[in-house]
Amino acid sequence: MKFAPIGVLASALLLSACGSDSDNDTAQVTRAQVETHFANMAHAMVQDSLTASTNLKTAVTTLVATPSDENLTAAKAAYKSLRLPYQQFEITRFDVANNHVTTGDTGPASDGGLANVDDWEGQVNAWPLDEALIDYVDVNYGGEFPVEANTSINIINATEGDLAGTIDAEFLIGLNEFADNGANVATGIHAIEFLLWGQDQHTGEGNLGTGERPASDYAADATCTSGATVNGSATICTRRGEYLTAVTDLLVADLTAMEVEWNVDTAGLTLRSDFIQRGDGLERVLDSMGDMAIGELASERMGVAILLNSTEDEHDCFSDLTHVAIYGNALGVIDAYLGTYTRLDGSQMTGASISDLVKQNDTAADTNIRSLLDTVDAEFQDILTAADGGKTFDMLVGSDDDTIVKEAIIALDALNVPFSSDVANALNVSLQGIDEGTCAVGSAEAGNCIATE
Repeated sequence: MKFAPIGVLASALLLSACGSDSDNDTAQVTRAQVETHFANMAHAMVQDSLTASTNLKTAVTTLVATPSDENLTAAKAAYKSLRLPYQQFEITRFDVANNHVTTGDTGPASDGGLANVDDWEGQVNAWPLDEALIDYVDVNYGGEFPVEANTSINIINATEGDLAGTIDAEFLIGLNEFADNGANVATGIHAIEFLLWGQDQHTGEGNLGTGERPASDYAADATCTSGATVNGSATICTRRGEYLTAVTDLLVADLTAMEVEWNVDTAGLTLRSDFIQRGDGLERVLDSMGDMAIGELASERMGVAILLNSTEDEHDCFSDLTHVAIYGNALGVIDAYLGTYTRLDGSQMTGASISDLVKQNDTAADTNIRSLLDTVDAEFQDILTAADGGKTFDMLVGSDDDTIVKEAIIALDALNVPFSSDVANALNVSLQGIDEGTCAVGSAEAGNCIATE
């Protein structure tokens, strides 16, 4: 399956936005207009994510009821459709540690809503995920969870102990960080990914392929399998189907809760109303842009994999859709600055943007940032093109072609000073320092893991 249309569509929007004057050039935009439009985009992103997750739920229901190659392929396609809008939505991650989300008696939690975006996100999109907690893996899989041949020490195969409970949302939530290990993730997008694809044992240069879970892993009869093993009983496959159903239902419920938080029609104190009313919404977006582009995407989601030569540190390691996931994060940064978002149905949102505000005060700074964002988009287009040609992210890591990934990382890092200094000066705002993560970019002599010289 190719992904060129995703890149082409988003790139066309970006080039249009960066290459011509904004519709707002003739009228001064205000900070309030920019914040309101960002909130509208945030709602559209989570609404699209909810729509895609609902489609995924429908496909999963069909797969579990009627396991077949066709239905498994359809469920995988539905999963893929979810990745781009959700990864863009991550630009809204304002965490408590940086005072970006109010909590307790004075914040959204007091109105029955979400108190902590990071806690919510951990249940939805936590990674890396130690797949051996969930289901069968190769005995040499390389993780920390105890594995033996034909092991019953996982959620799906357990018949006794802490992992053998009735599978429902509450049970799975309780197993997140099982045994105090953050890699033991039982819920969210990547648990679904593993249950659809299975373990990917195709790694390294020239070894193309994703996980190869067969549809018969969900057969509720004597043809039930666990990979190449025929179980001879429906018990394990039935439990596997219960897991996939429960974890997908939970994802839909979590995204429903977040959609309510950003919906303009929701009464009371919400993430949207808090974002708009507190008076520091612009600063929060700018902080999030820097942290996502540099500390999270360039460092944790791309740089660490290069540093450790580790395919286990890629975001979508079972499906080999990491190129889509990281491009979505890059687009989220671009969306936030330009005030643009391409919806799931192909329609485009535009409106008052940070770019408009910066241009009103410092045209040169805005022109420079737009040029840098063009470069970011171009570098990620190269990653998408490589994937379309058979070289997915896990094949690029550690190969002679990892330069493609490094150039995208360097392009993201080039936003550091413009975001933290030039924009701040143009808008006369005070920002948090950008978290550069564990894999900084810079000179090799300074010990940086991604060297620019």
